[in-house]
Amino acid sequence: MIRPRKVSVFAPATIANLGSGFDVLGIAIDAPGDVVVAQRQAAPGLTFSMTTKHADVPSDAQSNVAAYVAQLMLDEFKIPFGIGMRLYKRMPIGSGLGSSAASSVASAVAVNALLPVPLDRRGLLRFALEGERKASGSPHADNAAPCLLGGACLIRKYDPLDVIPIPIKQSLVWVVAHPHTSIRTEDARNMLPKAITLQTAIRQWGNISGLTIGLASGDAALVGACVEDAVAEPVRANLIPGFAEVKEAALRAGAHGCSISGSGPSMFAVTASVRVAHAVARAMQKTFWGAAGIACDTYVSGINRRGATVRRVPPR
Repeated sequence: MIRPRKVSVFAPATIANLGSGFDVLGIAIDAPGDVVVAQRQAAPGLTFSMTTKHADVPSDAQSNVAAYVAQLMLDEFKIPFGIGMRLYKRMPIGSGLGSSAASSVASAVAVNALLPVPLDRRGLLRFALEGERKASGSPHADNAAPCLLGGACLIRKYDPLDVIPIPIKQSLVWVVAHPHTSIRTEDARNMLPKAITLQTAIRQWGNISGLTIGLASGDAALVGACVEDAVAEPVRANLIPGFAEVKEAALRAGAHGCSISGSGPSMFAVTASVRVAHAVARAMQKTFWGAAGIACDTYVSGINRRGATVRRVPPR
């Protein structure tokens, strides 16, 4: 098979944790996401550039996670050509939607598509996790795995990494509200409790078990009940202006459950229909503005089963 010389890769946003599944559950959604365009070049090494409207995204190859992941792959595989890469950074960092994972995954998939002998998708996960390590100091997989593989993923354990795709029934509709503020993942992780009581652990275990069953069965009411988070939400909610009011508004508008997406500030809600989801999205957006004076983007999506997608770009 003739390998492409130029590709474009879209890597989707993700909702990690899903409330009770801290660091072990995540789903891919349809939008937003990042795009990487990569092509073979005669000169060895990596040529990196970026297009974005977000001023706080590192643009130099030493600091940007997309460039970092690409360079790791070039160093390991020692391919007989260089790669020119442009990152179209559409997601803001510190969004709680897996921004660094999207850039890392898009880069890994793009470079892989150009390799003479590409890896399978699971083989790319270790490179994406190194991007996560660089971004936040922790190689957590709950964003990177669903972004790369699509669907819903359970991270059973980290050493060694064991990622289990959850068979899902595509009947749930998810709402994401992204307020125009940011939270550093590292800061949000540092404020978590170092230990929890047995009672709290039992409550969390019950919720994550029910959440996994709800995803597999498409039971919106069960998923909504089980996104209850007894560990991270109680401390992280204080970082999100208007959190309590927005959550209440989502539930009043018909959501079965609502919590923090990743480390925030984005919030997600789960519903059983597109109609209700759009009503919930409007309520969350309106309440972020009314309660906290913060503008907000909203997204309505099913679970994205594809994950990162590759498009061959014909030469000009």
